[in-house]
Amino acid sequence: MSRPLQPLIPAPLEFADDGTPRSAAYGDVYHSSEGALAQAQHVFLAGNGLPGRWAGRERFVVLETGFGLGLNFLATWRAWRDSPERCQRLHFVSVEKHPFAQYDLTLAYQRLLPPDMADMAQKLVERWPLPVRGLHRIEFDSGRVILSLGLGDADTLLPQLTLRANAIYLDGFSPAKNPELWSSQTCRQLARLAAADATLATWSVASGVRDALAGAGFVCEKIAGFGPKRHMLTGRLHPGAQSAALRHRPERVAPRRVAVIGAGMAGCGVAERLAARGAEVLLIERHAAPAQEASGNAAGVLRPMIARDDSLIARFSRAAFLHASAHLRRLEGEGRPLKWGPTGVFQVAHDEEHEALQRAVCETGALPTGFVRYLSDWEMTRRIGYPVAAGGWWFPRGAWVNPASLCAAHLERAGDRVQRLFCTEALALEKRDAGWTVQAGDRRIEADAVVLANAADARALSPLPLPLSRVRGQVSRLPRIHLPQLQVTVCREGYLCPTPDGDLNFGASFDPDDPDTAVREDSHAGNLARLQRLLPDAALNPPAAAALQGRVSFRTATPDRLPLIGEIDAGDGAGPLALITGLGARGLVWHPLGAETVASMLFGDPLPVERDLQKALDPARFTGRT
Repeated sequence: MSRPLQPLIPAPLEFADDGTPRSAAYGDVYHSSEGALAQAQHVFLAGNGLPGRWAGRERFVVLETGFGLGLNFLATWRAWRDSPERCQRLHFVSVEKHPFAQYDLTLAYQRLLPPDMADMAQKLVERWPLPVRGLHRIEFDSGRVILSLGLGDADTLLPQLTLRANAIYLDGFSPAKNPELWSSQTCRQLARLAAADATLATWSVASGVRDALAGAGFVCEKIAGFGPKRHMLTGRLHPGAQSAALRHRPERVAPRRVAVIGAGMAGCGVAERLAARGAEVLLIERHAAPAQEASGNAAGVLRPMIARDDSLIARFSRAAFLHASAHLRRLEGEGRPLKWGPTGVFQVAHDEEHEALQRAVCETGALPTGFVRYLSDWEMTRRIGYPVAAGGWWFPRGAWVNPASLCAAHLERAGDRVQRLFCTEALALEKRDAGWTVQAGDRRIEADAVVLANAADARALSPLPLPLSRVRGQVSRLPRIHLPQLQVTVCREGYLCPTPDGDLNFGASFDPDDPDTAVREDSHAGNLARLQRLLPDAALNPPAAAALQGRVSFRTATPDRLPLIGEIDAGDGAGPLALITGLGARGLVWHPLGAETVASMLFGDPLPVERDLQKALDPARFTGRT
C-alpha cells in the first residue's frame, strides 16, 4: 500500500502553572499534578499486577496507547530493574502521534525525574529515534529491555502491530479532548493484540470508555483512583475472548537449538539475534570462514531508498536503514571489530527531472533533515571535495561498511552461543518430531528450527518454490592516489566509496543470469563509465580497464525487488523454518532488521515491522499461500 509522505508534527514542551507538562494542542496535561511516576506506579503498574505478574517469565509484553514523555516506560523499566524475579526480556510497545524533540526530552527529564533515574533517561535520550513514521526498535540493558516505539496515528499503527500483550496501559489525553484514542475501534485493536492472560488499566472511568472496552471483550471494574481522581479502571479479557486469544494467538515455544545455514551478513546477523535470545545456534557454512561470497566485498554502501509515493519498498528501506544505522553504532560503542566510515552518503541526481524530485521530496518536510537533505551541486562539491554534475540527496547517517568486519562483530557479540560449523555444506533438510535434521556432508545435525540464509542456494532446501535469481556484480578497485581527498561515499548510477585498506571501491556491474566468476575487462570498462558520470569534472585519470583489480560476487534477487524474510509453512510435523534471502544489492541495509524480524517470529516476540510490510516480505507471497 503506497501513501504520500506525511511529516510528523512534534509536541512542544510546555508546562502548566503547577509545573505539570501540558499539551496546548489538546488542552490537557500529560499526567496528574500529583506526579507522573506516582501515577504510573498506582494506575498502570499496580493496576496490571506488576511487577508480580512478570516474575519468572521468559518474556513479558506491555502495550501502551500513548508514549508522551515516556514516563510510564521509564517507571516500568525502573520497576523491572528493581524486581528480583524479573522476566528475562521486557518488551514495551507504544505509539505516539506527536513525539517530543530530543532536546525537549532532556529538559523535561531534568525537571521531572529523580537522580536515580538519570542514567535511564540519558540512555533513552541518546537512542531517541528521528521523527520518522513507523516502528522503531530500541534496546536497553544488554537487550533485555526492548522499546518498540511506533510514531504516527494510533488508529493507523495499532492495526499494523503483531504482538501478544500481557499488560495494556490505556493512556492518553482526556476522552473528551482526544476521542480517537479511546474509541471502540482502538479497543477492538487492543483485544486483538491481547494475550490470553492480558490485563488492562487506565485512569479514565468515562462511560464511553467502559462501553468501548466491554464491546471489545474486556471485563472491567472500578477501583480506587490516583490523586484527585476517585476511581480508575482495571480489566481483563472475558473468558470467551481468552479462548479466542488462545486459539488464534497461541504462545510460541521458543526454539532452544537453531540451525542457520549460510554465514554471510544475513546468516551472521540472524545467528547473533538468536543467540541474544538465549538460543544455541549452529552456523553452517560451506566455506572455511564467514563472508566469502557477496559479503566478501571490501566495502558496501549504507543508504535508504526514497519514493515520492512512499511505496512498500521505500518504507521497508527507510525502516531498515534507520535500524541498521543504530545497530552499527551500538556495535561500535561496544568496541566490536567493525570497520566502517559513518561519514554520510551523497546521491547525485541522474538528471534535471530527478534533481527536481529530490528537491521536492525534501521541501515537503515529511522526512527530517537528520535523515535526508537536498544539497545543490556546489554544496555537494564543497562537501565531497570534487566537482559533481548536479545536486541531490545527502544522507547524514549513511556510511560505507566492510561486510566481513560486520560478520565478525556479529559473531563476537554472540560468543560461544554460536557453534561455527565451517567447511560444512547443508545438503538436505528432513522433518522430525517438531524439529529438523540437517544433512550436512556426512553429518546429521538436529535442530528445533532452521533459518535459510544461504542466498540463491536456499532454493535447493526450501519446501516452497523460491523465485530467486543470481545477478553477477563486478566491483573495481581504484588506488587512493587518483582521488586522494575523497573520504565520503558518492552514488549516482553506480557508487564510489572508501575501503578499510585506503583504496576506493567503485561499481558495480549488473549482469543477470551471467555465471562467470572471472574478473573481466568489459565489466571494468562499464564501471569506469559509471565513475566518469559520477565525478565528470574531477581531474581523474584512473588506470585502463586492463590494469584494474576487482572482485566478482553474485547478488540474489526477487521479481519484485523485495527480499524474502519470514517463516514458511513446511507442513505437518515440521519445526519452524524461516528464510532471509533475496537481499539483492541492499543486503547491508536490509539484513539487520530482517534478522531481528526472523528471530522475533521464531521466539514469538513483538514484530519490529508493520503487518503490511511483513506481508510484503513473506516468502510465500509468490505462491498465493500467504
